[in-house]
Amino acid sequence: MDYAPLVNAIQEGDQETANRLISDATPILIRMLKVRMNASHEDAEDAVQMMFLYVVRAIREGRIDNPSGLLSYMVMTCRHSYLKKLEGFQPELLDEEIKEPVEEATQLNRLLDEEKEQIYAECIESLRDDYREFYSYWIRHSDSSAKEIADHFGISVNNAWTRKHRIVKTLQKCVDSKF
Repeated sequence: MDYAPLVNAIQEGDQETANRLISDATPILIRMLKVRMNASHEDAEDAVQMMFLYVVRAIREGRIDNPSGLLSYMVMTCRHSYLKKLEGFQPELLDEEIKEPVEEATQLNRLLDEEKEQIYAECIESLRDDYREFYSYWIRHSDSSAKEIADHFGISVNNAWTRKHRIVKTLQKCVDSKF
């Protein structure tokens, strides 16, 4: 998602648009901190709130020169805000400094894609062994017909379709429970 409009909304005093964009970004950034930094929900909320206070002030003061890189800046600032909350925080341990955004706003999409892949992999691992084997074969031979899959596993075509449906339903339930 492109957050360059947030810079424009804040600079132009469009509070409604700014609030909507901030509301849209908040749960995504909280989830990122929870997954990437193992933050508690409360700490993640606090860090995101502190980040927005800092970012809004920086925008109002004209310190954001690259609106297309705002997302990268927000992610980095969230991490920094969270680390500042931790006991024994030492700034020199940070692997990145908070600085002017330099990346396009694709970083959050990459983070979310990685998070989804991780969750999906965990859900696949949680399948029963026979379901995981069936799913793995089905994915590796995605161009196979239901009959070919049924023949491989020594089951009926109806059973192959039923098993596929159950696996998809189980995976969907698992993925939904993690979001």
